[in-house]
Amino acid sequence: MTLSAESLNEAGIDAYNDDNYAEAYKQFHASASTGHAAGKHFLASLYYQGQGVTQDLAKAVALFTEAGEAGYPPSLANLALMYASGDGVQQDVQQALVFGRQAAEAGDGQSQFNLAQAYRRGVDIAQDFEQAAYWYKTAAQSGSLSAQNEYGLLYAQGQGVELDYVEAYAWIAMPAAAGDEQAIKNRDQLLEILTPAQLEEARALAAEYAGLYGSDPY
Repeated sequence: MTLSAESLNEAGIDAYNDDNYAEAYKQFHASASTGHAAGKHFLASLYYQGQGVTQDLAKAVALFTEAGEAGYPPSLANLALMYASGDGVQQDVQQALVFGRQAAEAGDGQSQFNLAQAYRRGVDIAQDFEQAAYWYKTAAQSGSLSAQNEYGLLYAQGQGVELDYVEAYAWIAMPAAAGDEQAIKNRDQLLEILTPAQLEEARALAAEYAGLYGSDPY
């Protein structure tokens, strides 16, 4: 019986988690040989790390690229990081941004956050608070605590969105509840600004957002 690429990947992941890298390589190689993007990604990761196979960054890049061309978000995200730092490739910040945007558009949460950061800071790209707000919101709605804090700060500062302390509190409450120290400081500052009526509204909205995008904000 011929195993599916998904089954091969599952077997490879199990072997990898058991530190059996040789078996992981065998399974991922078999999956990649079928053309499966995830299999290529996992195999590339082994080449990148030198686990179960001799480290080969060029091979890793080639496999990540093939998986990325198939639209596999984690590979696109890895390529963005590698081009940004010159890891295994010639450093190319603009190419890193291209891959990072593709990863973000394909649904990779960390890439969405990174792209928002780039737009907010104007790093290697024109500063654009509206684009920053868009990508922070996208990542925040996927549950990114870091994005929720940053998106809330945009509301607190009126950058890329209308100034709104109630919205700011509602977003920042989630990472604050999770123990993020900076978010806690930001939330506490908002508590000094909000009127009693606004705070009541903010807490109700925070509870709603927690149900949709995170955990209990209290």
